[in-house]
Parts: sequence; C-alpha cells; structure tokens
Amino acid sequence: MNSLYKRIRSFYFPPFSIPFVLLLVCVVSYGLLIQRLGFYWDDWPINWIAARLGPDGLTRYFSTNRPFWGMIYQLTTPLLGSVPWHWQVFGIFWRWLAALALWGLLRLAWPRHPQAAAWAGLLFVVYPGFGQQFISLVYGHFFIILTAFLASLVCTLLALRRPKTFWLFTILGLLFSAVNLLTMEYFFLLELVRPVFIWIVMAESQPDRRQRLKRTLLSWLPYLLLFVGLALWRAFFFRFQTQNYQPKLLEQLKAQPFQAILGLLGTIVTDLWVTTFGAWGKAFQLPDPVVLGRLTTLAYALIVLATAAALVIYLLKTRAGEGFAAARPRSWALPCLLVGLLGLSVAGWPFWLTQTPVGLTFPIDRFTLAFMLGATLFITGLLGFLPLPGWSKIVLVSVMVGFAAGSQFQTANTFRRDWGTQKGLFWQLSWRMPQLKPGTTLLFNDLPVRYFSDNSLTAPLNWIYGPASSGEQMFYMLYFPSLRLGSGLPSLAPGQAITQDYLAATFNGNTSQMVALFYVPPACARVLDKDLDPENPMIPVLMRQVAQVSTTDPIIPAGPGQAVKLDPHIFGPDMTATQRGWCYYFEKADLARQQGDWQQVAALGDQAFGLNDYPNDPSERLVFIEGYAHTGNWQRARELSQETRQVTSAMQPVLCRLWQRIAESTPSTPDKEATLPAVRAELRCQ
Repeated sequence: MNSLYKRIRSFYFPPFSIPFVLLLVCVVSYGLLIQRLGFYWDDWPINWIAARLGPDGLTRYFSTNRPFWGMIYQLTTPLLGSVPWHWQVFGIFWRWLAALALWGLLRLAWPRHPQAAAWAGLLFVVYPGFGQQFISLVYGHFFIILTAFLASLVCTLLALRRPKTFWLFTILGLLFSAVNLLTMEYFFLLELVRPVFIWIVMAESQPDRRQRLKRTLLSWLPYLLLFVGLALWRAFFFRFQTQNYQPKLLEQLKAQPFQAILGLLGTIVTDLWVTTFGAWGKAFQLPDPVVLGRLTTLAYALIVLATAAALVIYLLKTRAGEGFAAARPRSWALPCLLVGLLGLSVAGWPFWLTQTPVGLTFPIDRFTLAFMLGATLFITGLLGFLPLPGWSKIVLVSVMVGFAAGSQFQTANTFRRDWGTQKGLFWQLSWRMPQLKPGTTLLFNDLPVRYFSDNSLTAPLNWIYGPASSGEQMFYMLYFPSLRLGSGLPSLAPGQAITQDYLAATFNGNTSQMVALFYVPPACARVLDKDLDPENPMIPVLMRQVAQVSTTDPIIPAGPGQAVKLDPHIFGPDMTATQRGWCYYFEKADLARQQGDWQQVAALGDQAFGLNDYPNDPSERLVFIEGYAHTGNWQRARELSQETRQVTSAMQPVLCRLWQRIAESTPSTPDKEATLPAVRAELRCQ
C-alpha cells in the first residue's frame, strides 16, 4: 500500500498532455450532440452557393465583403461537402487549434510558468461569451483566422528564442499575419499586442529598457510595415470596406463631439465588462429543468461536475500545478493581465467606430470573438493575482471551466431544437409541395426559431426545389412579411415585381405568385387558405392579410418519382409510414384538396385519425371536414366540426365560412339538407 501511495504521489501527467486535455474539453463542450446538429444562419447560404453555384458563386458572394476570406471557403467546401456533422467536427478542430496556439504562445512568453498557459488554454477553449460555435461552417472559418493570428505570434517568439532560425520564423509569422490582416476585420487591430509579447521575451536578455525598446521595435518593424500597408489598402483602395458597416462615430464626432466622446467612453467600459465578467457570469446561469428537460438537466450537471473534478485532478498532477504555493504570480500575472487589457482595448474599435452593439445574446454575441483573446488573458492574469493558496486557484479554474462547458452544452441543446424544427418544416414542405414553379415567393409567419432567418432559409428552399446549376439566377424566395413588407416585398398588391439581390444570385418574382404559410410546431406547416384564413383569429393579423393574396397555383402536384427529395445526408433518411405521423397525412390531404381529389382526402383522413397522433391546431381538421362532406360522410364531417368548435370557440367564423363553401360546392342530397341546418345552428352562423 505504501508503495502504491508513493507511486500515486510521485506521478505527474507529462507536459505534452495539455493538448489532449484541451481537445477533450472541446469534445465535452461542443461534441456530445454532434449528430443532432445541422446548418444554421449563414451556414445555409454559403453551403448552397458552394454546392449549386460553385467557386464563381462564392466569389460573387464574398466580393463585396471579405474576398480573401471567400477564397478559403473555395478550398474547404469541396473537401467537407454538405454533411452537417463534418462541419461540426471542422468547427471543433479549429477552436481546439486556436486554443493550442494560445497555449504555445504563453509557454514561449513565460516558460517558467506553465500554469499560465494551461489556465489560459482551458479558459479560452470554453469562453462562454461566444455562443455561436455550432454555426460551424461559418465560425470554423473565423477560428482559422484567429489561429493564423496566434500562430503568427508564436512564430515571432520562436524567432526571438531561436536566433539561428530567426528569418525562417519571421517569414512564417508574416505569412500568418497576412492571412489575418487580409481576410477580415475582427482580429485586425489585435496586431498591436505583438510588440508587448516581444517586449516580454526581450526582458529576459535585455535589462536596459532603452535597448529593449529599440530591439522590440526593430523586431516588430516587418509586422508593422505589413500592418500599415494593409491598413492603408483597406482605408483607401478596398472600395467595399464600409459596404455593410459605416463609421457612424466619425459623423457623430463632427456633429456633437462632446456627447460622442461621453457615449464612446460609456460603450467602451460596458463592452469590456460584458466580454469579461459578464461573459463568465453567463457560465454560471443554471438551467431551468422545465425548459431543458429532466434528463438533459441531469446531463448538464454531470458535465459540470465531471469536467471540474477531472481538471482538479489533472492540474494538481501536472507540472503546471506543481509548486503553486511557492510560485511568484507577479512575475507573469501582471504582464498577462496588462496584455489582456490591451487586447480588450484594441479589439473593440471596429465595433465602436461603426457603433455596432456587443452583447451576450444571439446574434450580437458573435462580436465577442474579437475580445476573446484579451478577455482570456485578463481573467488568467487576474486569477494569478488572487491572494489564495495555489490549490484553491486550481479548483477555481476547474470550476469555471466545468460550468462553462455545461453552459455550452445548454447552448448546443437550443441549437438541436432549432435544427429539429427546421427539418420538420422542410419535410412537411416536400410532402405538401412536390414541386414549385420558378419565381415563387413563400411568405411565412415569424418562425419560432432563434438561429435562422428568412434569408437563411431561402438557401435550402432553393437547394431543394431549384435546379442543380442556376448561374446567377435564384428561383425561389422565402420572406417573413413582418421583416420584408415595404422593403424586399414592396406591398401585398398583385402584380408588383419582387427583386432580391442574394449577392451570389438574384431572385425575380411577382406578388401575384406568392404562397402564404403558417408554422408553429408542434402544429403542422399549413398553406393558408385565401377563402378561410382571412377570418381566422388563431393567426396574427398580418398573416390574415397575407392569406388574402396567397395562391396555390405555384404548387405543382408531381407524378411518381417526380417529387423533390430531401438530401438524406442533411435532413436524414426518408421516414417510414409509422414515423411520419399526423403531419404527413395532413400535408398530403391538403395537397389532394388542392387537386379536388376528395376521395383521397377522406382516405387520408381515415388513416390519420387511426394513428396514435393527433392534430395540434384546430385548423388541421378543416381539410378533413371538407373531404368527408364531399364524399357524402356528412356525419363524420359534422363530428369533426363539433370537435374543432370544442377546442376553441375562436374557430367559429372559420367553420361557418367553411360550411358555407361546402354548401356551395357539393350536390344536394337528403343527408346534406339534414346536416347543414343542424351545423349552422350549432355554430350560430349568420
């Protein structure tokens, strides 16, 4: 026993184990739901453009924004294809590689204090301020650029520490720096932290401050020239620099300088707080079991506890944790804190100049990426200064990482739910709309999803219904009228042209060719009936107005084998009859009603009501009421009408209008003449 105890006490994890630990924390934080995540936000447009429009389409899409960044997509999209989990792995890999580069950077900056690098790497890899990791196609490419910048800093310090290979590492450092400076603006000004790292390394061999400053500036000079040159190019030669964001602060300084300066100072203080203490406070927000679910909440608790406990053991049993009590944190903590503060101070200027808000909620939490390096170094340095025993700091770091990993898991779960909602929508559209006429606009209510917009969903709509190659023409558009009416959608009057520039392609349509739909799951996606839904109080007022201009003419019933098919690599394999549930029969019945195939409507109704499933919206019974009436099953039609009225009295005007339509479109029979007065009396129709 004594021998075993001595072995345990003398055991330490090797120094090279930290990259594997960082990878493991990445997987726990972002990879547990990887098979149930998909494409979100700008993932969709970029993926559709790459798959359907090719390199030329990507060039057009990025030409007015980040053309050099677009070149990277031309390399990656053919390699990874359109399988969602491939891109999730891609995003995790580059986040891990960025953390690994930061760890290597700090190991070079403070080689005698490996705890600084270990802490920073762990805090960086789970930084809770940024909650869009799962939009992996887009932000995996962001982390490519951040990794390139950090690799550039690593090369700079390697050049200083290995004089024999100074120029080799300097050239590599310049190349990596150019990747950052050419591609995007998020990390552009972080170049200004480079001389501070050079100064830190120079301090070991050059105690004289004047000489150290001189050597620091000489070492930074090649990078400074590159930085200034590309800054001038962006400012004066790149004509799309302010295409999407205008320097509003400069205009405000001219008009009201005093108020502008005060407002700027307030914004800076707020943003620095939000991206440091606010971001880490977010990690400790506990989930609501009612919202998250009992089993998922249990998984969250397990992730937090297991991650924290494992890291405590690991950090105590590595050289990064050895001798904490005797370590002098001031030798590394103060420089780390100051570099972090500098990184935070320069990171925000692209957003402060354009007065773009930085926050911790979607979608503006993406801007915290620029602050991520500075926030991590600042918090790491602050932890080093805490007047606590070394072991307690290890516990604190481990607990922070554990809760941040749990927070990212919570976020992954919201992305999982959104992906499920989106997949359900497109499966139902494929059942209801086997084909669509080109030039069609779909008008939807504001969908109950967080990580999609109508702009995002337009891409899969074209992917599913559009031809394989369409040049610069886009055939379909999806709009939320609440956002687009009066802009992309000129009005609801018929005969109005609709033109939408999608950067890579252009859509041309007409307000006379629009299909209105309503989708609030678990209810089915429903094509609005222009005869019934203008009187439906169960839908918003705007959608009632939209229903008046909706038409089913663009929906083309397809023969066997001619209907659109969803890509199983994206949306999953086709469902079996037992998996499809109520909505499959509802969509098919609604399509049959459009064709006037009432026998098919009634047959689908018999199957639907025989399931262990049921309608989640009273409007979903209307098609079957009409189908049974048209096939002479007046008793069943009346029963469904009564059930609908019992769900909510708000359906009374819609039911009355439906029965009026039935009366006008069905032949006279004794059963009909007996049923209609009874139904009108039950519904109190005028």
